[in-house]
Amino acid sequence: MELKIDFSNRKAIAGAIVLICAIAFIFYLPTILAETSPQQCVVNGVCQHEQRLSQVYQLVPGFVLIGIVIGALVFFFMTSRLEKKEKSLKNNTEVLLRFLNQDERKLVNALVENNGKVLQAEITRLPEMSKVKSHRIVQRLIDRGVIEKESLGKTNIVRFTKEIKEGLI
Repeated sequence: MELKIDFSNRKAIAGAIVLICAIAFIFYLPTILAETSPQQCVVNGVCQHEQRLSQVYQLVPGFVLIGIVIGALVFFFMTSRLEKKEKSLKNNTEVLLRFLNQDERKLVNALVENNGKVLQAEITRLPEMSKVKSHRIVQRLIDRGVIEKESLGKTNIVRFTKEIKEGLI
């Protein structure tokens, strides 16, 4: 049995590291607290446990504020990336659609709306589309390398080729 690890997905690796660190922190937290807790309860008339607890209560708003700031930064950077990606995908789709006729555009739009995969029977239900017309359009796009067809029982699944899907979706 051979174990292969794919290190190309850096986000997954970073997530796993954060998860392991969080679990380790939760696991070792009681030990850390036990080692740092005061051995004597009362020193100079002040309970050490209550004093320590009041210090923790004073730190809670700071931790909440840090969490909100980190969350806002992550949200800001992720939304800007998503907006850029969405804009580039829209431009890519528009460029592809310029090279297609009106019926082929209908099929490509149906594929884009369904995440790059649709049943051929659903294509025939598009406006002004018959079975023969949809078959010819599908065959033309297959010949051009835009889509591929996979048999599924009595119908076919039509999907973008891998290269087109990476560029559009």
